[in-house]
Amino acid sequence: MAKSNLLAHHPLNSPFTKAPIVRLQGQPVLLFTEQHGSLLQALEAKKVRIFSECRSGFCGACKTRVLSGRVTYLTEPLAELKADECLPCCCIPTEDLELDLSPEGAAVVTYAAKGSQHMGRNGHSPTQSTISHGSKPQVSPTFVEVCEE
Repeated sequence: MAKSNLLAHHPLNSPFTKAPIVRLQGQPVLLFTEQHGSLLQALEAKKVRIFSECRSGFCGACKTRVLSGRVTYLTEPLAELKADECLPCCCIPTEDLELDLSPEGAAVVTYAAKGSQHMGRNGHSPTQSTISHGSKPQVSPTFVEVCEE
């Protein structure tokens, strides 16, 4: 099936649908939009460490466990998948999605509390941060903004 046929009635194409948030082990990492192409492309753009051999012809290397949420496939996956797995190379999220991938090294955007000199949208000051090994996010979920760079 062609990509355009599969996406013609996809929820992301509705102007009234919220774009899915993709989380890695609880850490919001990105807001998925149709501009990303596939989930793998979106994760790679945010510098998420995910092994893939898709472009070398080995299907199944990017197999990832889904902790919550659902995906739709752009092309039929060639690898066998369990009910709680997806192939990010050929799918997109249809709702908020949490994956069992480490957020370590991923580029995320967080917002500091009000009162900072340069205010972003919603009155918060944007700060670029990278999650490093062993660190826990110190930002309250109400101050986390997930957006594209």
